[in-house]
Amino acid sequence: MHYSPTLLFTIFLTAGLSLTKESIAAPRNLAQRDFRLWTETIEKARVNVGVQGLSVAVVYKGETIYTQGFGKKNEKDPFTVETATSIASLGKAFTAAAVGELVAHGKASWLTAVNEYIPEFKSKDPSLTAEINLIDVLSHRTGFPPLDYHWFNRTESRAELIKQLRHVDPVAPLRTQWSYNNVMFSLAGEAAGRIDGKSWEEVVRDRILTPAGMTSTGFSIKTLLTRPNHALPFRSKSFEAAQRGETEMFAPDTRKAPDAPAGDMYSNVIDMAKWAKIMLRQGQLNGKQVLRKETVEAVTTGRMVVGRAAYGLGWMMEDYKGHRMVYHSGGYVGYIGYMTLFPDDDLAVVVLSNTASSSITSFLHFYLADYIFDLPKTKDWLFANVVESDKTYYQYQKIEVLEWFFPPQIPNKPPTRKLEDFAGDWTHPYGTPFSFFVDDKGNLAYKGYSTKGTLDHYHYDSFRIRVPDVSLPMSGLLTFITGNTGLVEQLQVVIAGNPLLYTRAPRT
Repeated sequence: MHYSPTLLFTIFLTAGLSLTKESIAAPRNLAQRDFRLWTETIEKARVNVGVQGLSVAVVYKGETIYTQGFGKKNEKDPFTVETATSIASLGKAFTAAAVGELVAHGKASWLTAVNEYIPEFKSKDPSLTAEINLIDVLSHRTGFPPLDYHWFNRTESRAELIKQLRHVDPVAPLRTQWSYNNVMFSLAGEAAGRIDGKSWEEVVRDRILTPAGMTSTGFSIKTLLTRPNHALPFRSKSFEAAQRGETEMFAPDTRKAPDAPAGDMYSNVIDMAKWAKIMLRQGQLNGKQVLRKETVEAVTTGRMVVGRAAYGLGWMMEDYKGHRMVYHSGGYVGYIGYMTLFPDDDLAVVVLSNTASSSITSFLHFYLADYIFDLPKTKDWLFANVVESDKTYYQYQKIEVLEWFFPPQIPNKPPTRKLEDFAGDWTHPYGTPFSFFVDDKGNLAYKGYSTKGTLDHYHYDSFRIRVPDVSLPMSGLLTFITGNTGLVEQLQVVIAGNPLLYTRAPRT
C-alpha cells in the first residue's frame, strides 16, 4: 500500500496555476440559495467528468455550514455525508498531531534523534543516525528516497522493515532536499507507539479520535469495508469513457500496510469537519481542548520549501489570492480526498471521493474560496480546469506513472546475453525479492510484489516491469549487471528514480 503519487500528481497539476496574491475582498453573507447553487454546480461538474461519488463539508466561523453527498458509493446506493472512504495521506496529519501531543505532554522531544526511540533504526551513515529527528521524518527532509514502492505486498512487520532501512543509501544530505516519503511517516508512527507504550493506532485513537468524538474514523481498508456505510472505488478506461459515465467498480487492496501511519485510515466528511474545526480553533472542539495549541502551531509551520509552497508536518501551506492556505491531499487505489484550511479566515473545505481519476477534489476549495471571499474569478475551477487536469491524468495513465524517470530508450539494442543468464532468485535486504525465469513462450518472466508476469525488453540488459495493483499504472526499470567474472552478478531495480542494487541468491 502506498500513498505518495496523489500528492505528487496534485503538485504537478497545479504547478502552472495562478495562485498569486490579489486584493482581499470582504466575505459574502451566505444563505440557502448559495448552498443550492453549490450543490447544482458540484453535481454538474461531477457528472461532466464521470466521478462516481463524492461528499463535501464546509466549515466556516466555527460551524459546519454545508454538507452534501453526490452520486453513488457503489453501483446503486447514494454516496452520503456519512459514507466513509479511505483518507490515505490525509492520515499523515493525524500521525504528526499524535507525535505533537507526546511532545506537548513532555513525553518526547521534536529534536531528539529518532534512534533513541527506535534503536534498530539506523542509517548507513552513523552521523545521520544520531541526527535524524521527529521533525525531519515528518517533513520529508531526511534525505532518504521514497522507497515505499519497494514495500509492495510485504509480509514483515513495520518494525522489521524499519530495521532494514540501514541498507538504503540516502540520496541527499539531511535537511537539504524535500522528498515525499511514506516510509518516514511509518517511522514516526512507530516512534509514537514506542514512546506512549502503545501501537500507533492506539496513540491516534486515544489522543485524538476519542476525545474528538470521531466515531466514524478508524484504521485500515479492511476495517473500512466492514462498516455499513462505506464507498467502493471506481475507475474509467479513458477520459472519454469517464465523460460518458462508463466507470467500473473494483475491489480495493485489503492487505496489511506496513506504512499505515502514512495514511491507512478511513473517515467521512462529518468526522473530518470535526478535525477541521480542531485545526482551525487551535486544538479546540466545542470548548474542549483536544490538541494543545502548540501542537497545531508545530504541524502547520513550514519546514521545507516545495516549489511555491512549504511543507510542515503532514500539511502543506501556501497563499491563495491573499489568503493563507493549509492543505493536504490523500489518495489510494480509487479513493481520493482533499482537506484545505484557510486559518486566518476560519474556513475549511473537505472533499472525499471514490473516483481518484478526477481533480474535482483538488480544485473545489478554490471554487468555494472564490465564492465565499468574493474574489476575482481567474479560473473556471470546476469545469475547464477539471477537464484539462483529468485529461492530463489519463494521458499519464497511458505512458504509465514513473516512466517519467526512465532514460531514453535506445531502439534495436537486444540483450547482450541469453535470457537464461538472468534467471534465478534476486534479493536485497530492503527491497521486494524477485524470481526470474524463462517461460514456455521464451519470455523473461518474474514472480514478485505478490504477483507474476513477463518483463518487456527495454534496451540492452534492461527490462520494464509493470505493477498493476496501484492507484496509477506503475513501471520500474530492471537492469542486469555483468561483473568482472563475466557472470551476471547484480540487478539494479529503479522505481520512481530510486535505485536498489540486488544480488543473486546462492543457487541450491
